Amino acid sequence: MPNIYYCVPQNDAVYFDEHEVTHFKVMRVKEGDMIEATDGSGGRYKIIVEEIKKDYARGRVLYYEFVQPTQGRLVLFAPSGRWERLRWTIEKAVELGVDEIYVFNNENATRHYEDKQDKLELVVREASKQCVRLHFPTIQTIEFLEIFQKAPESTYVLDFKGRKIPKRISRHVGVIAGPEGGFSRRELQMLKSKFRSIKLGTKILRFETAIILTVGIFSMKLGKV
Repeated sequence: MPNIYYCVPQNDAVYFDEHEVTHFKVMRVKEGDMIEATDGSGGRYKIIVEEIKKDYARGRVLYYEFVQPTQGRLVLFAPSGRWERLRWTIEKAVELGVDEIYVFNNENATRHYEDKQDKLELVVREASKQCVRLHFPTIQTIEFLEIFQKAPESTYVLDFKGRKIPKRISRHVGVIAGPEGGFSRRELQMLKSKFRSIKLGTKILRFETAIILTVGIFSMKLGKV
């Protein structure tokens, strides 16, 4: 169940779409109730619900404050893969404070999500509400070569032959994980020529497990959780 709702501010009112109306019904929110909401950009609202229709709702703002985001930048490059595993990865990355999520295609990609932007954003929204996160991370599908344009300077590639995670890190960090079938030799060479490769231990982990463990470590170091 969400602990906060997502709203779109407009003048002195806020509006809720059909997804939030569904949650209103689940949580038995009625006209006249007071709720908390966020615009996903750092705004926290206290709202009186004034109107609930089938596919939208409207509320009046009682109180508003802007909450500053945490310092630093944590960027995740996650491989396109089976939806169930990708969705779980996105949800946990949101909870752990990732600021930007890029779902990339590569030579061994088994799924493509270029036409699923709304679906990806909805997962981010629901995960953000669940953990009461007021700054929703951005999410975007990209091609493999775009990683080199979007990655912070301190970006790490998960590789079983890599080194240990460094004790000291930059305030802006990127994490790249390969797909189930791994990177091609050409792709891995390109990544290693630009970024530092790291490993998590002696066990071979599934990609989503490796992502969450790595993101969790960096998130702790950056003070995002």
